[in-house]
Amino acid sequence: MTTAPGTSPAPAPGRDAAAPGSPTGAGAPEPRFERVTVRGPALVVLGIAVFILIAGAVASALATSAPATLALRSITIPDGTVVGLTPAATALAPIVDAQPPSDILANLAVPAGSHRTGWVNSDQGTTLYDRWASFTTGLASDQVVSLYRTLLPRLGWKITYQGPASSGVPGETAGATELLASRGSNDGYYWEVGAVVAPGASSGTTAFTVVLYEQSGSE
Repeated sequence: MTTAPGTSPAPAPGRDAAAPGSPTGAGAPEPRFERVTVRGPALVVLGIAVFILIAGAVASALATSAPATLALRSITIPDGTVVGLTPAATALAPIVDAQPPSDILANLAVPAGSHRTGWVNSDQGTTLYDRWASFTTGLASDQVVSLYRTLLPRLGWKITYQGPASSGVPGETAGATELLASRGSNDGYYWEVGAVVAPGASSGTTAFTVVLYEQSGSE
């Protein structure tokens, strides 16, 4: 076959000819494949986890930094006596620092007019909170027991024991009555309060001790 001057022969069919529109030659780009990812759902899960962590931190901060405001000013005990209340944040001031949390302090009180006679910091900041303070009041001993028996459930505590004071408990004397109650806190722990009430003295006053400690088990 002859060709016109100045032209190249056409490639033979079936040898090096490329289909119309297909890449030709050694420099043709290779096919690209997109990597399949789950980045969208993973970011959503991560965002939820971060939100939960932040919410927990905020709740813990609020539990320890919010003002400890007692909701009750007084309470009527079963014998009809109206007893005024002094908030724990005031009455227990010598044993309060970064602990207890405000939701514990805001739900605890002593009879108004009580005279604080002593206090002890047993934990010294090295273990879980364990401290107590002792008082005297003009109420009769059975009125002090009735007060805590009535007051603590009103403030969200659960009574766990009432009876003779355990040997060695702060404030324990012959004939003393002990009342224990527990309550969950926003800090994630349960707290226990004990009111140890001595028999009334001939002077017309009653000695009692408020023991407060953080339990090792979380909520």
